[in-house]
Amino acid sequence: MVAHFTSELTGGAGIAAKRLHISLGRAGVKSRIYFGAGEALDNTTIPVFQNRTFFWRNVAALATSWRNRQTAPGGFVTSPRWIRKTPIQAIGKLPQVVHLHWVARWLDLPSFLGSLPAELPIVWSIHDLIPVTGGCHYPGECDHFTRHCGNCPQLKRPARFDETYRFFEIKEHCYARLNLHLVGNSEWTTAQIRRSSLATHAKSIRTIHLGLDPEQFRPVDKLAARRALGIPTDRFVIGFGCSDLSEERKGGRRLSDAIRALPEPPLLLTFGASHWAGSSDLEMLQLGVLQSYRIQSLFYSAVDVFVMPSQAETFGNTTIEAMACETPVVAYAAGGLKDVVVSGETGLLEPEIGSVLGLTRMLQWMHSHPSERQTMGRAGRARVVEHFTDDLMATNYANLYQELLS
Repeated sequence: MVAHFTSELTGGAGIAAKRLHISLGRAGVKSRIYFGAGEALDNTTIPVFQNRTFFWRNVAALATSWRNRQTAPGGFVTSPRWIRKTPIQAIGKLPQVVHLHWVARWLDLPSFLGSLPAELPIVWSIHDLIPVTGGCHYPGECDHFTRHCGNCPQLKRPARFDETYRFFEIKEHCYARLNLHLVGNSEWTTAQIRRSSLATHAKSIRTIHLGLDPEQFRPVDKLAARRALGIPTDRFVIGFGCSDLSEERKGGRRLSDAIRALPEPPLLLTFGASHWAGSSDLEMLQLGVLQSYRIQSLFYSAVDVFVMPSQAETFGNTTIEAMACETPVVAYAAGGLKDVVVSGETGLLEPEIGSVLGLTRMLQWMHSHPSERQTMGRAGRARVVEHFTDDLMATNYANLYQELLS
């Protein structure tokens, strides 16, 4: 039996973990998923270490607030410790394989990893780089994690022996005794893992791409999709969505600057939680959080192009969702997006990461080439069906589990 652990069932990492769990079940692999936040799907999705009481909710909020105050503007550093002990024995019988996903601010790594038998196989799917750094999720230009973290530029008060130095030491101590196997969700992610000195404790490192069910994410007739969502049928519509629209890394401000530079103003259609980080003078419609894949398919089918203006992205679930719905993608050639989008075939990639001018140029090209957009959209779905299905993802992970247990 494989036991998956994820902080939440929402967000890119949580959705990927849930998709893997479901597809493993279809393939006959006994799988359970343990989570901190979200709603259980059935008796194989099990809440654990949740902060449902007034006391634990407040402790978690205070811990998060205190941690956020230590980081510099735009920084994101997370401690491997959390507010209470989280030993694996709390779930009952030990599984054959422990599979970690994004577990920050939920699992207390010293008590959890310390409770695991040394021989138990641990697979860790890396959705951002926090498992192989001293606490930052995306190091940017910093290469301290390749040697030993400390003097972190994402802290307000960086110093040689700052928190990231101590967090790095904690992880070194935890990882040294484990039967640990690291999996990047893209070739870029795997390359970053290999750069980390923490990864020298891993018994193996490989890449397994994320996937989705192409029968769930399917193209809907564009006019029907737009009528269903109540948006104009004769406009050029740009789509953008993520779990947190206010997150600076996701590029809302760059996108709004690029849109404002277009000669003809488009309609911007968005989904996601929190407040839009870009300009408020755009013509836009915000759909909020979309829980249903049917509504998500309507969203992707209704737009002419989906934009991923992130400056750092390990994979990008939304790109394969858009492509599965025959919508071309515009993005920067950042991180794992180069694995997903084939520039000139399934969308366009701007090599100058962060360039507003480049983003504007790609959007204008998409506006001026409607027939090419359709061709790219069809090629995008074909690429997803061939390379990025949940069945393929499950097969690759099932083969890994079998390798580790043989």
